[in-house]
Amino acid sequence: MVLAPGLLAVAAGLLAAIATPVAALPKRWAADGVTSSADAAAVTTETPTPTDTVNAAAVLAAAATTTAAAAAAATAVPGACTVTVPANAFTATGLSTPWLVSGNGCTQNLLGMPTFAECAVVDTTTGTIGIYSPLLINKGQNFIKPTVPTLPANNVVGCWFGTNGVSTTLVDANNGNDLAAAKCVNGIAGSIFGQFATCNGQAFFTAANAAKPTIAALGTGNNGKTCYTTRSFQLIDMDPSDNMVTTYLVNANNKIGQKTTANAKTLTTELNNGSDNVLLDAFMRPALGCTAFTATNLADPTGPQVGSAALNELQAAALQAAPIALVPPNDPMVLDGNGNMNTQKLNLYRTAVNQPAVNAATKADATTFCQNMLSVSGPSIFTDKQFTVGFVTPDAVNAADLFTFLGQRYEASWMGLGCMDLVQVTYINKTVTAPIIANRDGNGVTQSLTPNTAALVALVKGLNGAGVSTISTTAAAATTAATTAATTKATATTTTAAAATTTKATAATTTATTTSAKAVASTTTTAAAAGAGTVIVTVTVTSVTVVTQTV
Repeated sequence: MVLAPGLLAVAAGLLAAIATPVAALPKRWAADGVTSSADAAAVTTETPTPTDTVNAAAVLAAAATTTAAAAAAATAVPGACTVTVPANAFTATGLSTPWLVSGNGCTQNLLGMPTFAECAVVDTTTGTIGIYSPLLINKGQNFIKPTVPTLPANNVVGCWFGTNGVSTTLVDANNGNDLAAAKCVNGIAGSIFGQFATCNGQAFFTAANAAKPTIAALGTGNNGKTCYTTRSFQLIDMDPSDNMVTTYLVNANNKIGQKTTANAKTLTTELNNGSDNVLLDAFMRPALGCTAFTATNLADPTGPQVGSAALNELQAAALQAAPIALVPPNDPMVLDGNGNMNTQKLNLYRTAVNQPAVNAATKADATTFCQNMLSVSGPSIFTDKQFTVGFVTPDAVNAADLFTFLGQRYEASWMGLGCMDLVQVTYINKTVTAPIIANRDGNGVTQSLTPNTAALVALVKGLNGAGVSTISTTAAAATTAATTAATTKATATTTTAAAATTTKATAATTTATTTSAKAVASTTTTAAAAGAGTVIVTVTVTSVTVVTQTV
């Protein structure tokens, strides 16, 4: 996806339901989708092979290629971030040892491009899952000592990584031996995934599936549809199932710590990883009246539960109905160094996120994914607009609200996957080879969306009235209405600090004023209802303008 600008506390209220408020959100955001009744017949389904595992030798070979020397070659690239994995990473001591992050611009603070780790621990006896986010720090950075987790006697740990930079490379200080022991996978020789990496991901999901954990029901959204998952075409972009839900806490002096109740008393600003998982848990689910799948935070066992990428993948694997959006073979993260489809790399990624492997990465599967983007993803942006217009944007630099964010993300994903070369589409505006056009203002912010196929125009006209084919929205900025007396000073830092923003193309950083809250029309939350420690925000949508266009 294209790295989205970070908004410091943009989802502070949105994740209240899962107790993991979100902050700095730079990342490669890109696509979305929902099935309209008119397009239901056009839905196609990929039939995966029953293969569930990847050859262990291939996994270790991929891990072994990620050496300190290889990482050093990339350190000159802005946003090419390196994580040093410790020895015995999956023990309580290993997990609670701060893991080092290095790289040009890869600083663990608001003005840098931070990197995130997120681990899941399954009790293979009971099936209970806990979440633990190892603390990632820069060399010499001041930090609060991480919580030492209590691990069950019989456990399997898996860890996944994401970054707000361009890429994540895993290294160790033991000639690759610690990476091999932890079954870390960064990609294939000479071609890493990009922002994503994992250690023991496949083994965790194998153990978790066998332990049969209780999976939270999806429920039904306010749109009348089953709530979305990370494998819904209503949610995905060109590189599904990447990046983390993890939150770290920092203060004005860049002291960093895990997100715990105790640490939040002195570290009042959040760092978060812009991701498909955050988009789902902090934006789409709240907008549609759905809730996230959560588990115990092993760094704060008596505190609020947290969501995670692993939980989302377990839920999606168990409950997502067809069409199922699995990582496609034309996902840029799974192409080889020459830009070609690569079966080994695709399968290493898929099995690391609890998805079935394939016998071969094929153009047919890539085409199927794009066809579902056309018939499912695109229409959903418009059929869900009553819930997303005016809802706070994940990326204020690129989109005015959640509705326009999804549209510009879809356009970028369609082109990023090369769908225009795989699916035959008659475009109304032939200068833009995408089914949805994101209309940007002079500052590059998407203010409206134009459907660019006859089917989408007909859908939009049916939703909005004859002659209407471009939808724009103008929303007032979120403003802080009140805070509880006990937290006024602490939350002032959170609501006024600037957040780092990045783009994958340039890996340059900028700053943006942060906003927070669930942005819905004329909604006010009272201090009493919100409770201590909550930033109270009133957001008013001033107008929703429908623009008429002749087609």
